[in-house]
Amino acid sequence: MAPQVLLYHRLAFRQSGERSPEKPVLKQNMKMSSLQAHRMRGFSMVELVMAVAVILLISAVALPSLTRTVRIYQLNDAAVRLAGILKFTRFEAIRRNSPINCVNAQGGANAPASVWSDDNGDGVAQPAERQIVLGSNNTLVPAGAVPGSGSLAAAIGAGTLTAVNPSTGNVTFDQRGGVVPPTVYVFYVGDTTTPESGFRAVVVLPSGAVQVWSNPTAAGAAWHKTS
Repeated sequence: MAPQVLLYHRLAFRQSGERSPEKPVLKQNMKMSSLQAHRMRGFSMVELVMAVAVILLISAVALPSLTRTVRIYQLNDAAVRLAGILKFTRFEAIRRNSPINCVNAQGGANAPASVWSDDNGDGVAQPAERQIVLGSNNTLVPAGAVPGSGSLAAAIGAGTLTAVNPSTGNVTFDQRGGVVPPTVYVFYVGDTTTPESGFRAVVVLPSGAVQVWSNPTAAGAAWHKTS
């Protein structure tokens, strides 16, 4: 297009009050360049420090609650595993049509405890026998170390309870799955490092049924059955 014609078109746009089509494109390009520059700028040091401070504050508030939740989970897990090995021994006695002992042993107070299904009756855990090991933090504890243990019998509805000795003990299931002799046995499980997590009781009824009871505090609150 000749220069005279181009000049005529520009003058015509100005006289009619319309803007030249080149200016909006230029402004749009300037806005895009500004937006790209803002995105490439990133965060300032002050913004980073404030973000880290907020994260640390939230962590400081949530950490005690999170730690307590983890400890309660570990304590519950230890009780559930203990109940599982007792149920397994009972089912094995029924399957084999022969009495089998569930044996427990502990090297000392608050030490790790072993519990196994003594299939051959020799009192020694064999590689082929089902076994669990409770760690030193969540392990078997004596009845005297459990506040409120005396109220557990009333909660269960049993006259008396026979607390299994953590150091050495056993529960015998007959070929019908019942307990021999017919009594109510109880294993106590506790977090030896933080008693505030409470205690758990794994109860074996004369029928051979296994229950898990919980006392949520170290002060001896009311027991309630969890499974």
